[in-house]
Amino acid sequence: MRSRADLVAAFHRAMPDRVAEATDLWLGYEQGQAEGLPVLRRLLHTLKGEAHMLELAACGELAELAEDVIDAARRGGPPTQLTGDSVLGALEALGLLSAGAGEEAAPELDGVKATLRAAREELRARRGEGGAEEASPPAAPPARGALETVAPPRPEQPAPAVLDAAAVGALVHELGRLHGEREALQRRLREAQRMLRALLVEIDPGGAPERLAERITKTLGYGAEIERALGAVRADWSSNDFAVGRALGELDEVVRRATVVRTERLLNQVSLAARSAARMLGKDVEVRVEGTGLLDAQVERRLEPALLHLVRNAVDHGVEPPEVRARRGKPARATVSVTVVQTDAAVRVEVKDDGGGVDFARLREVLAPSVPDAASLDDAELIPYLFAHGLTTSRSVGAISGRGVGLDVVAREVGALGGQVRVDSQPGLGTTLLLVVPKNLHGEEVVPISSGRFRCAVPTHAVHSVVELEEVLSGPDGQRVRLAGDPRIELVPLFSLGAVLGDAGRPAPGDAALVLHHAAGLFAVSVDAYENPRLVSLVRSEEMPFTSPLVRGVAPTADGEAMLLLDVERLFAAARQAPWEAASAAAEEQREPLALVVEDAPVARELLSGILRALGLRVEEASDGREGLARARAAPPDVVLTDLEMPYMSGLEMVAELRRSPALARVPVVVLTTAASDQNVDVLRALGVRAVLSKQRFVEEELRQIIAQSLKGA
Repeated sequence: MRSRADLVAAFHRAMPDRVAEATDLWLGYEQGQAEGLPVLRRLLHTLKGEAHMLELAACGELAELAEDVIDAARRGGPPTQLTGDSVLGALEALGLLSAGAGEEAAPELDGVKATLRAAREELRARRGEGGAEEASPPAAPPARGALETVAPPRPEQPAPAVLDAAAVGALVHELGRLHGEREALQRRLREAQRMLRALLVEIDPGGAPERLAERITKTLGYGAEIERALGAVRADWSSNDFAVGRALGELDEVVRRATVVRTERLLNQVSLAARSAARMLGKDVEVRVEGTGLLDAQVERRLEPALLHLVRNAVDHGVEPPEVRARRGKPARATVSVTVVQTDAAVRVEVKDDGGGVDFARLREVLAPSVPDAASLDDAELIPYLFAHGLTTSRSVGAISGRGVGLDVVAREVGALGGQVRVDSQPGLGTTLLLVVPKNLHGEEVVPISSGRFRCAVPTHAVHSVVELEEVLSGPDGQRVRLAGDPRIELVPLFSLGAVLGDAGRPAPGDAALVLHHAAGLFAVSVDAYENPRLVSLVRSEEMPFTSPLVRGVAPTADGEAMLLLDVERLFAAARQAPWEAASAAAEEQREPLALVVEDAPVARELLSGILRALGLRVEEASDGREGLARARAAPPDVVLTDLEMPYMSGLEMVAELRRSPALARVPVVVLTTAASDQNVDVLRALGVRAVLSKQRFVEEELRQIIAQSLKGA
């Protein structure tokens, strides 16, 4: 979960694009494009909800007043000059609030608010609406002095991917031609089959010997002709199959090129984040960014928050204060470098600092209350705990650190991509974190393996080597294997994949074993067999109705079966336990309460999901009622937290559908909304909703208590 400070920063970072989009929608409406007004209203509603939840009162009030004006405009006829000035003035003020780095830098907003109220009352009066609050005196449009800048410039965006229509058209035409060829080959096969059947019918085993010999001679003659025909069909079919495969490969390449982006924009954002953090903390840091690569756009979106967190963490936790660096004989200017290297199957991003390294002594101190043997763990064994949610080694809360939001953010984002995080830290010398992610999400290069009845695979980027076990060493901490030819690594832990998956068996000399990377180093697993690396198409675990903590995807095989893609980090965690303990741990993880968060505002959704994860719940997310209903039917949750106003299907409609389902009728539902009218509350109460909370008066502790009571059935 990101801290509130990070969420507020994300809110402000997104504001320039939102203001630009809202401005375009309003100007389009003034030019007669009425279809944009509902979209603008939805955007302002989302801004209002997020601002109230993040306690950004000025932003929330501006968005709410602007939303009121839009609602009045939708029912009050064409906009006037006052209407346009009020809406554009509000959008300008929202942009300046974010550009001013927070509410404390807000310009004088009284004139903007007065203009919004005047515009709202003018529109209401035009349609004769009564009962409105007393209108403020019509104010002149706010002076353009403080609000001269319409909005901060949009951040640089990656160039939109363009699909080469001509290339796609040519390949589709070629595939159509090849399909026609295959139909002709089918006809030739049917003709050969007809000829063979006719010959066989003429052979009568019960006839006279001389007649039978004549027929056999005739059959042999025609049989040779049929064999030549089948040979020609086989050759042509092979040629056709090769051409189809080549065309499909080219088509896949054309489509893939249209979905990838370069890493320059991402690296620019990373550089700016590191410099900003250094200025905020008063540290002298040189930021070096090197390399480039191509990424699937979805991979880039996941990778960005992880990288931004890492560079801020390097500046804050990694780089020592100036006096400490001087005492250690280090240059006054620290260095944080980010390097990108692209391989055939993956993109490797290295974040390195020359700071003090991980404070393992402090880490043991922090872990002592919850990890009984923390004091006896060596440094490498402590590294996986860096990725635990809520862990912080900071002694105080600052602008960047101390909130318990650590490398778990990085592990979650990178893990969702099927990537890995590896850590190497040398006390006093610095820390290197290596992120390895696939170039795209449509396929992945894997090493197929088998163990007992299971056909599995691991990502190629996670494989260090494949060895044959010559000697298995046993000790008090389990079995180990010596890696020949690598003087830096003497022994690595050795486990049986079969034992982890629930079958019997222990590693033995002569077995094959894969040596795999994990966060803190290497480990090995024995397998029955392995194959050469191959590229496979994946159905990821979040798209499957049933999941396992060890499996993050399934790849179909040519024989109609399926291959399980294993999560290497979870495999290592499970393998360190005894077989029965590993199975129990996996089952226990499956039994963690499941919460479903249905919210169309991304910042609000992440904030709520983080609160629930901090309570120990697994969390599924949905961006509208229709998606929420589908996720609830696929995996019945233990509690549902939902907004009301959402596209496609409202929260109210979704709750009504849940109550009609016997399997979901008793699931506790908590509503968090800005639209808590008396009528809505009455309907929700009738549907058995546990609580209806207001986003404007959001209190985290109140939500925690209601969720806890709902899970207990209170």
